Amino acid sequence: DDAVAEGVADLALVPTTPRVTHPASSIATVRRSPGFSIVEVLVALMLVTIGLLAVAGSSALALRTSLDAGRRRHAAHRVASRLSSLEAAGCAGVTSGYAADTALQLTERWTVVVRSPAYVIVADSVTWLGPQGVVHRTLTSALPC
Repeated sequence: DDAVAEGVADLALVPTTPRVTHPASSIATVRRSPGFSIVEVLVALMLVTIGLLAVAGSSALALRTSLDAGRRRHAAHRVASRLSSLEAAGCAGVTSGYAADTALQLTERWTVVVRSPAYVIVADSVTWLGPQGVVHRTLTSALPC
């Protein structure tokens, strides 16, 4: 029995090295709950915000372009209508003049440039307010007598 007691005592004095185990086997595995992390949600919100800002910017540009195109169309229609009415008046009835449309912010000035027995040359200038400021266009046409 003394030998057994000495063996046990010797075992207690022998230094033991710690056992190295794999972390996954010694620590309980952490389970992720289904769903998204806060970082993923923030990144998604940032991407959605950038996309919405891009859509808003392009919508504003499209609206400005559409309004400018509408004003150009009104100006062209105004010039065509004026030249048609001057042609219908005949060469003797063609005179210079001025007209303004406050609703469209459009002004028109037509001037008889040359008068001859065969034709009348009329310059029709239209001015309106565009996105970058005042826009001025002039169309010159010869009306047969």
